[in-house]
Amino acid sequence: MNAEDIVRRIKNKDNTDEEWLKIHADILTFLEGDPSEEDKKIFVPFGYLEMVSMICDGIKRKEK
Repeated sequence: MNAEDIVRRIKNKDNTDEEWLKIHADILTFLEGDPSEEDKKIFVPFGYLEMVSMICDGIKRKEK
C-alpha cells in the first residue's frame, strides 16, 4: 500500500463507516512504517489524517 492509494480511498465519496475505520488504521500503519518525508506530508500537512480521524471519531460516537 502506498500513500496515493490511501488518498484515493479517502476521496471516495461512497465510503462506509467500516471503510473509514479501515482507512484510518491503514494511515496509522503506513506512518509507523517510516515512510519518506514526502509521503508523510501527504497525510499530515494536507490534513488528511485529521479529517479521517474526525470522521472515525464521529462513527465511534454514533455507535455508542
